Parts: sequence; C-alpha cells; structure tokens
Amino acid sequence: MDYGGSYYYAKILDDGTKKVSTTQVDKIWYTFSYQEEAYSENGKVKNINFTADRNLRHGAYLRLTYNYRKGVTKWEEVKKSDIPEKALNNLKMEEPENS
Repeated sequence: MDYGGSYYYAKILDDGTKKVSTTQVDKIWYTFSYQEEAYSENGKVKNINFTADRNLRHGAYLRLTYNYRKGVTKWEEVKKSDIPEKALNNLKMEEPENS
C-alpha cells in the first residue's frame, strides 16, 4: 500500500544496525535500522529512521518517501543525477573528507 508523502534524499555512509528476528517455526530473518539526516528538494534537513531487509551499500543515494503519520513508507536507490540540487549540495557537505 502506498501512503504517499514527501520525498527526502540521503546517502548511506555506514552500516545499519542489524536486528535478528525469528518466527514460531524458527525461521530467522534480519533487518537493518538506519538513522540518517535526509534532505527535502528545498534542502530542508530531517532526521529520519527507517529499516531495510539488507545492509545497504555504502555510497548509495536513496530517495525516501516520508509520511508524517507512518514515517518512511518506501525507499529506493537513485542515481546522484536524480537528486534535486539543494538536497545534493547538503549531502555533499556530509561526506567524509576522504570520499
């Protein structure tokens, strides 16, 4: 289900926090939690928490769909060229010196 919302952009620089879960039939699965500073198209910052079903690639640019009631409802990796200029400028300022 798509709840809609606003787009924010983030860059993955670190591993997510791994959480192990099990079912009643002893099936194991993992989730990875992220807490990132993400930027709107206008460059406005928002601290956003979300989870992924795998550890995301370092250096990956993400577009996050943020719904004010549900939080992040969707994330997808995007090309650097797909990020609005004001958001991209803020993401570049966050990069470590040796990137």
